[in-house]
Amino acid sequence: MKNILNSLLIIAIIGILSCNTTKKATTNTATSEKPVTATPLNIAGILSNLKAREIKAEWLSSDMDMDYQGKPMSVTASMNARFRKDSIIWMNVKKLGFNVARAKITPDSVFVINYLQSNYVAKDLKYIEKQFNLPADFKMLQNILLGNPVFLTDTKQMTFDKIASGDIVMKGKDSQWETSYTLDALGETLKEMLFEQPLASRSMKITYGNFDILKGYGKNDMKFAYLRTLNIESPQTGKASISLEIEPSSLEVNVPKTIKFEIPAHYERME
Repeated sequence: MKNILNSLLIIAIIGILSCNTTKKATTNTATSEKPVTATPLNIAGILSNLKAREIKAEWLSSDMDMDYQGKPMSVTASMNARFRKDSIIWMNVKKLGFNVARAKITPDSVFVINYLQSNYVAKDLKYIEKQFNLPADFKMLQNILLGNPVFLTDTKQMTFDKIASGDIVMKGKDSQWETSYTLDALGETLKEMLFEQPLASRSMKITYGNFDILKGYGKNDMKFAYLRTLNIESPQTGKASISLEIEPSSLEVNVPKTIKFEIPAHYERME
């Protein structure tokens, strides 16, 4: 059990507010399909579509169901999350109505309270990178939270195909990363992001689903993913999957919230 809850919260932070299977993250069935006739879209047009449809909420909060699968244990729980743009990401996990863990992330720090073991972690944001050997900065986490694309490779060097399912797949590559983005046929809705380091056997895949209109946001045609799946895999962490399904009726946009995060004085700090 040592530090399991801490790792769970940190994984949730990486795929923030994210959620289906523990399928190997280095496998992308969509990109393995045989390409069909290319669409009239081009990379510049697709990127422009995505940019125009980015969600830029100042506040976001919701309740959700969480399902974590990984070694040495699996966990199902409920979670409440709150977000303020460029400022803070906060999460509280409950099991059977009791607080289990709480996390707070700021542009330079990450804090996790483990209520079951009466301890906590207080680290700089680089801790996430060190823990999972994956890139993490506040703006990246913020974009993942909102369902906006994150680019780790040069977008000018990207290619794309329209696959048999009708979806569009964009790919990028540099000396460190291979990236893949699956979008709908119009190149407007981001359905999946896959980041891989083949030489290091590391990968992270984020899948978005259950799209519906984001109520309370200025543009009444903006879609939001109420279901997300995060799969990570590396020699250091093994395979882990976290599923977060947002309760639509609980989602509030641009409604300021009180964010409390107090570490009990008698809790032990973990290194």
